[in-house]
Amino acid sequence: MTLKIAVCGGGISGLSLALVLKRFASPEALTLDIYEAGPVFTEIGAGITVWHRTRSIFASLGIEEALKNRVVSPPFTLRKSDTKEPFGFHTMDIPHGSMALPRIDMIKLLVDSLQIDSTPWLHVHFRKRLESYEQDATGVTLRFADGSTSRADVLVGADGIGSHTRKTMYADIAGRVAEKRPDEAAAILQGAQPTWTGTYAYRTLLDAEELRAVSPENVLLSGGYMWCGNGQHVISYPISKKWINFLVFDTIPGGLGKPLAGPSVSLASKDELTDLYKDWEDDLCVAMENIGDLSKWAISHIRGLPQYNDERVALCGDSAHAMSTHFGAGAGQAIDDSYILGRILAHPSITADNIAEALKTYDAIRRPIAGDVLERSLRIGFLYEFHPEHVPTGTDLEKVRAGDRAELRKIADELQDIWRFHWEWMPERDWERAQVMLEEWL
Repeated sequence: MTLKIAVCGGGISGLSLALVLKRFASPEALTLDIYEAGPVFTEIGAGITVWHRTRSIFASLGIEEALKNRVVSPPFTLRKSDTKEPFGFHTMDIPHGSMALPRIDMIKLLVDSLQIDSTPWLHVHFRKRLESYEQDATGVTLRFADGSTSRADVLVGADGIGSHTRKTMYADIAGRVAEKRPDEAAAILQGAQPTWTGTYAYRTLLDAEELRAVSPENVLLSGGYMWCGNGQHVISYPISKKWINFLVFDTIPGGLGKPLAGPSVSLASKDELTDLYKDWEDDLCVAMENIGDLSKWAISHIRGLPQYNDERVALCGDSAHAMSTHFGAGAGQAIDDSYILGRILAHPSITADNIAEALKTYDAIRRPIAGDVLERSLRIGFLYEFHPEHVPTGTDLEKVRAGDRAELRKIADELQDIWRFHWEWMPERDWERAQVMLEEWL
């Protein structure tokens, strides 16, 4: 019997899932419909970093070589920059290196690899925004904003931080307890909402040649940097020969978990940045004077969802665990989700009758890992900014702020240890664990 799969969202997680199914599923065993809200496949944001974990998945999908042809591999250096006498204090030891590329290039790589026109079991539907769904004993009915409906055996919500899949899932979960435990139902609904991290991120791309023309020795031109300082930080790294990804952060004291005042995304001016960072090192200030279009993002996350699945429905990528940008792991975790979920859906023992049990395996494997990465990302951002609650025990903050290298080394060592996640545990080991669970549960 053919398993009918619906994926809402044609971003990195949705397309990655399709690619995993193409690689591992029998073509006769399934059909896949991707419903994308926009008129084309696209991706919001500038650049992403690809680590060894993600490259190991791409290798298993047979597309690692194509990735290598599209990216550059910058080193990353920690730099004490909130002074006119800046200095680097640690170069990250990154086994296997890291890669960076524009997000839209990642989308193109996935789309090209899918070869949609020659994949008869894969169907793409544009301008289809999910509004809600309903489950019953035999499947899921999807309802779209244009009034149309469709039917599937399983629904995967890969529809981002504002996910209507997640909203419907948690409305259903809350509804089951609302009559007897209304306070618990309200807490369930509240817990499924995005919350603010307390940080704003200014995002833009720097033209490397234009920067070189005005500042030929600028340190930004020489690799990837984490520009660290008291209460603020900047991340920069090349994503092509032409472009440098440039992210500038402004953390509001006590803002974590507080209501967001104002829009989540807005246009910004370079004057905001130059004012925020006027006391920082000159190379950074020069770069800020020469930026073009700039957007200001209030960074929110989905923190601590109690489950990523409900019967025949599963959440994938940002819909399950949108996270802060400090760890370079959001896209990687979306691909990790897709790899484990895709391998489960492609397993020959999975049918429309046992899919709800199978999705429990996905939740058991992926939720603890993604939750851990979310917390790592949040802490790393605070470490870059020397926040008292997050620096290692025994760190002398006054000495850190004064530039004491021994104290800064404590922070660098802590950061290095957190970053190890990217290369010390591969998703293939998670899939091995998932297979054992499937055998036990099915």
